[in-house]
Amino acid sequence: MTTDDNQNEENTPIIDQVEPLMAPADNLTLGKMIKTKREEKGLSLKVISQQTKIHIGLLESLEADQYEKLPSKAYVRGFVKSTSKILSLDQELALHLLDMAYSKLAPPVAVSSNNQEMKNETARNTLSAIAATPLETVKSVTASSGLFLAKSAAVVLIVGIVGFNVKNFMEKSSEDTEVKLPEVLTTLHKKKPPVKKEAPKPIETEPKVEEPIQVNLIQDKNTKSDVTVNDINLQTISIGERQFAEDTSMSAEKIKEALPAKYIVTPVKGTETVFINATEGDSWLTYKVDDKDIKKYVLRQGRTLFLRGSLIRLFIGNTYSLKVFYNNKPINLNIVNKSGVKNLVIPEEMKTKYMAPLFVFQEDGTVMTSDEYLKANQEGKATKVKSPNPAAVEAAKTP
Repeated sequence: MTTDDNQNEENTPIIDQVEPLMAPADNLTLGKMIKTKREEKGLSLKVISQQTKIHIGLLESLEADQYEKLPSKAYVRGFVKSTSKILSLDQELALHLLDMAYSKLAPPVAVSSNNQEMKNETARNTLSAIAATPLETVKSVTASSGLFLAKSAAVVLIVGIVGFNVKNFMEKSSEDTEVKLPEVLTTLHKKKPPVKKEAPKPIETEPKVEEPIQVNLIQDKNTKSDVTVNDINLQTISIGERQFAEDTSMSAEKIKEALPAKYIVTPVKGTETVFINATEGDSWLTYKVDDKDIKKYVLRQGRTLFLRGSLIRLFIGNTYSLKVFYNNKPINLNIVNKSGVKNLVIPEEMKTKYMAPLFVFQEDGTVMTSDEYLKANQEGKATKVKSPNPAAVEAAKTP
């Protein structure tokens, strides 16, 4: 065999490899191929829809070759590519079948001029058939048409009469409404204004004279002001009045014993600490820290109380039974008042803003600060008071 023969054999196309793509079976459609392959793999349309993100309804139309229910061909080509990838189909064959399906859906080619003669011939045959129709048949058709027209005219006439009557009725109702409306408005406008009743004259009573409450925020060193409300004498705390003094009588060992290490807090600017230890007996306490609620209870012997805040107000009974520490230092509360009852405001520079006693106990068991009680008295809401310890009523007036 010559070299030319070898070259001819090499250039000869292999028809067997392209024949399935160009000439698929006559009954093979794209939808059938997809459905057959899907069922072979045991996959449902729901699974294909989830993996390809194609709506299951579109997949059903694709398998049924219902292309009129599918979007444009460009979108369908994308559907075919995605489905072919999932089902391992021959993508080129699938797209070829798609093109064949759409070619069958193409509109028919317009009739050429060569078929014009056929149209003319059809028209002539139709006219001939009409001419050959018997006269009786034509009359029958004409009579039927006339009867139909007569019936139609009667229906139109009835509808017109009904519509005319409805229109007249609506116009009449509208006129009645328009006439009545001004009458109603006129009646409303003619209404006489109500006669104003003279208000009863108030019974003249002597006005209650309340003594003005004077609280000096800026005072002389030893100046005091006081006010009496419901038999409670409230006194301001003067600037020069000492509330407490450092207790130098306690040894380091006694301090360590009375103040546990866990309550020793490093001082912070703007924050005060008070530690109370009932070492010698019971004591009754009422206190308020910052804007928190007022607390009151009996501090039993052997119990302790730790308070921390920017403003601390304390009302203490039986001070002789207590060891008190202010910012980790022991203090003596009995340097001025020997009664054993103490009003204490911490820090000291805030003491002139409040009145002693710091707390007022009412008959219903509630407790108010002295400034709240003054305000309630001015508003007429204050009630009678009751001291938690009758023997300490007079002593509570002095800080």
